Amino acid sequence: MTEDVGDDVFAPPRANLEVREGPEALWEMPFKELRKLYLASLNIRALGALYGLGMLEGLVILADSPANFLNARDLPNNAGIVPVAFFAVFTAMALAGCVSSYSRPNWGRWIGIVLCAISLLLIPIGTAIGIMGLIAYAQGGKLFGPGRLGHKDVAAVYRQRKVNEK
Repeated sequence: MTEDVGDDVFAPPRANLEVREGPEALWEMPFKELRKLYLASLNIRALGALYGLGMLEGLVILADSPANFLNARDLPNNAGIVPVAFFAVFTAMALAGCVSSYSRPNWGRWIGIVLCAISLLLIPIGTAIGIMGLIAYAQGGKLFGPGRLGHKDVAAVYRQRKVNEK
């Protein structure tokens, strides 16, 4: 059996080299919007790492808290419990923010917005991080919820389209 290879036997094979990996919605999106979504996804992942550091800080403070807060017998009405409760809530919110920055459930966006709003009060570095985070969460609405676009998909399509845009 012989195959019909055409007139030129030594011609290079013809192939469609454009491989479109990732969701079709990302391919149909304008490149500028895809770039904003990609940068928002990167920023949200960076915020997740910062939330993880905040959670570790809260755990260290809570681990040391019995000596500092709960044994303060001179404080009236167990006032030492208030800072412990504050750090416990902060640590739980930082844990939720860290987990939701990577798993991206629908509620994770709201936890991130609340944490960024709180960080606005921590002048000057927290304010910059809070503003960056609020912008990222505002632009990254498609990254959260049941029909979310995953970071790997967004990054893969962005890289492929970036090469095509040049």
